[in-house]
Amino acid sequence: MVSNYSASGISSPEGITTGPDGALWFANEGSNSIGRITTAGVVSLYNANGWNPEAITVGPDGALWFTEVVSNQIGRITTAGVVSLYRGVGISDPEGITTGPDGALWFTDWGNGSIGRITTSGVVSNYTGAGVSFPEGITTGPDGALWFTNFYGNSIGRITTAGVVSNTTGTGIRSPAWIAAVPGQGLWFTNYGDNSIGQVSP
Repeated sequence: MVSNYSASGISSPEGITTGPDGALWFANEGSNSIGRITTAGVVSLYNANGWNPEAITVGPDGALWFTEVVSNQIGRITTAGVVSLYRGVGISDPEGITTGPDGALWFTDWGNGSIGRITTSGVVSNYTGAGVSFPEGITTGPDGALWFTNFYGNSIGRITTAGVVSNTTGTGIRSPAWIAAVPGQGLWFTNYGDNSIGQVSP
């Protein structure tokens, strides 16, 4: 059974995650805000102080972290609605974001063709080179590495917390967009290029 919730201000919602407060938090791209909705359907909106929030995840510090594609920013919002923003070298058209096993946030940096890492204090590192091509989605894998999609590279990438990159290519991977880890079932991803769902083992 499907239920729908709508409210003034919900516009082109993108990423969504379960917050530490038991509500759902989402990136509200169309109104440049971060939304919160309870399981009873009560909606709150917070100004993201930027443009086009895309993906959102719970950080290791108990806040929600999100990407802002057009503003070239990584954002942080507490469950009380207080927003902090990080930008500068190493953040350009960020797309996906996830909490890594090392206690930092890892994100796909589409504009720089890199995988980015940001600490909870805002220190950014970037990993570029072979194996990273217009990355979009990213998740923490069951093997303790970060797995990401290379949209134009038609591959699934893997990067260790030390920055070592490897790739999986071949039939069944075509313009992969978003990716998620499933316990005991490897990594599942969306194939934007051929309207299919793919799966790869670690």
